[in-house]
Amino acid sequence: MPSLQLDATALEAYLPHRGVNLLPDSVTLSDDRLHAVSRTKVPANDPRGRRLFARKVAGGEAWYEPFLAELMALTGVPLLHERLAPKGEVAVFSMISRLTFFEPAPLDRELVGFADITRDRGAFTVFSTRAEVDGRKLLEAEVMSGSAPFAQLSARPADATPAPAGAPIEPATVAWTDPRRPFVDRLISEDAANGKVSCAYTYPRSHPLVPGHFPQAAVMMGVTQWAAFADATWVACKRFGLGERVIANGTIRRAGGGEILDVRDCELRVEGGFPRIHATKRLAFREPVLPGESVIVDAAVVRG
Repeated sequence: MPSLQLDATALEAYLPHRGVNLLPDSVTLSDDRLHAVSRTKVPANDPRGRRLFARKVAGGEAWYEPFLAELMALTGVPLLHERLAPKGEVAVFSMISRLTFFEPAPLDRELVGFADITRDRGAFTVFSTRAEVDGRKLLEAEVMSGSAPFAQLSARPADATPAPAGAPIEPATVAWTDPRRPFVDRLISEDAANGKVSCAYTYPRSHPLVPGHFPQAAVMMGVTQWAAFADATWVACKRFGLGERVIANGTIRRAGGGEILDVRDCELRVEGGFPRIHATKRLAFREPVLPGESVIVDAAVVRG
C-alpha cells in the first residue's frame, strides 16, 4: 500500500484522541506500515504545551516528559489502525520501557518523532521510538501495545472508594508543573528512614484531559499515573532533603484495591532548581483509571 501522510484532521480517524489530547500535528506512515514519523510544534498560543503538557525549566518551559512519551506512543498507533479498526478495537499501551530523556525538549521548535515496529506477535506490538529536535536525539524508549474492544474501555463503573484524607501537599511543592495539573495532592504517610511516601489523588470528572481521551469512553491517560509517581517522588525529595539525583521504585493502586501501575527505576534530576525525569526503566500499566476514581501512590527512593 502507498505511504500516507495524515494531518491533524485526518488523524482523528486513526487516533482515539480529540482536542488537547491529540498531540501530533502530523504523522506519516511508511508503505509497509512498519515505520511512522510525527512532527509537532507547540507555539506560545497553543494550549497543548503552555496549559497542560509543559513543565518549568530555567528560563522557560519544556515538554513534560510523560506527555512527550505519550506523543511517541501516538506516533506509532496509526500503524495499527488498518488491522484494529475493522474489529472495533483500539491500541492500549501495556508497557513503556528503557526510557531515557537526554535533554529537555523545547516546545516552540519542531519535534520529530520516530516509531518503528520491532516485534509484532499475536496480541502485542513493540515499537522502538525516539524524538529529535534539529537533529539532536532528546528521547528514546520502547513501547509495547496491546489492543482492546473500544466498548470495553470504560464499561465498568468508576470505583467510588475514597482514599484516606491525609495532609494536603502544598501547591508550591509541585510548582514545576501547571497548577491545574498536580497528580498528587495529599500525603497519607511517610517513612524518612526508608525514603518512602504514600500520596493520594482523586481524578476529577471535570479534569481538562478527560473529554479528549477515548471519546465516549472517558479514560485517563496512562502517563498521568507516571506523572503522579514523579510528583510523589519529588514530595519525598523535598520532605527528606534528598539530593539532586534520585531513583525511585513503587506502585499506584486504586483506593478500592487493585494495582494499576508498576514503576521501576524512575530517575529524577534537579536542573536549574526544577526536577525532570531523566530515565525510567519500566512502566507496566495494569488497568485504566476512570474519572472520579481515587488512587494511592507509593514511592520509595532507592538511590539518591
